[in-house]
Amino acid sequence: MEGTQDMIYNLKILKPLQKNNIAVFFLKTSKINSQSYTNLNKGLYENKVGIQEYDDTGYRDLLRVKNLSNQNLLLLNGEQIIGHKIKQNRVVASTSLIEKNSEGLIKVSCGEKNRWSALTNEEIGTSDSMFFSRQTLHKQNLSWRQIDNYLDQNSIKSITKDSSIVYKKNKNAVDNIVESFKPDESVIGLAVGNHYGITSLDVFSNPLLFKHYYKKILRSYVVANLSNNKKIINLNEQDVNIFLENVYIAEKRKIINLKGHYGEKYSLQSKKIVGNILYDKTIVVHFTALLKNDLNEFPDKNKTRKVA
Repeated sequence: MEGTQDMIYNLKILKPLQKNNIAVFFLKTSKINSQSYTNLNKGLYENKVGIQEYDDTGYRDLLRVKNLSNQNLLLLNGEQIIGHKIKQNRVVASTSLIEKNSEGLIKVSCGEKNRWSALTNEEIGTSDSMFFSRQTLHKQNLSWRQIDNYLDQNSIKSITKDSSIVYKKNKNAVDNIVESFKPDESVIGLAVGNHYGITSLDVFSNPLLFKHYYKKILRSYVVANLSNNKKIINLNEQDVNIFLENVYIAEKRKIINLKGHYGEKYSLQSKKIVGNILYDKTIVVHFTALLKNDLNEFPDKNKTRKVA
């Protein structure tokens, strides 16, 4: 875990940028790793990545991923996989690397609880926004409750209870806010806060990875705060440092890799945060910490559920 501590120690927290009820602190470091990875958007567009159900029956919390590229494939916790090639939309439950030129399994959460049928077309893709409640990804009932809440708050009627529709309906308003936050080319992470204080933090190994994901992350945060009218109270760099202290003291548990995975993963939990860290050897590819809100991301049993 020394790589994470070293990364945190070398972070430079920039002055906050604020728009409406959201404050963003961009993060820099003097230690940047140039290791590159492919991603879902690029891989699907170039037909170098394939996604399908585990088998003909399907498992709610597993998908099969083929990585035909010559780079390891990075999947970020909260990425929404959407389309009718799979039986329902899913959300990546844990940041993972799928080894190059291989096939693997990934843990997912359900993002569309009232559909369990694939169509004959091959439509598959990713949403331009992360899931708006990444803290709940290992607690399916809580995720479903959050989806219901956001659909209701935005007066959206969705027969299949599709979480990705929330961003689509609010795209113009959300993107207008996101475009207010413009990082320079050397930024590798961001901390985001509202009236509660700092509530999420994501750090990547290099600026290229950050550039690909940061708008998706911010969009999900804006979506989650659209109905929040409470004012921010003077957040500053010290608030980010206090939040980072929770990463230092968090209980860390190694996650056993599924088939086809590369690198090492750890879950984080303290009294205030949950999160995870992904390593490529000694490189911290990505780590995230999220305000816990009294959620428990370490269930005693996390069984894979087969859908009949």
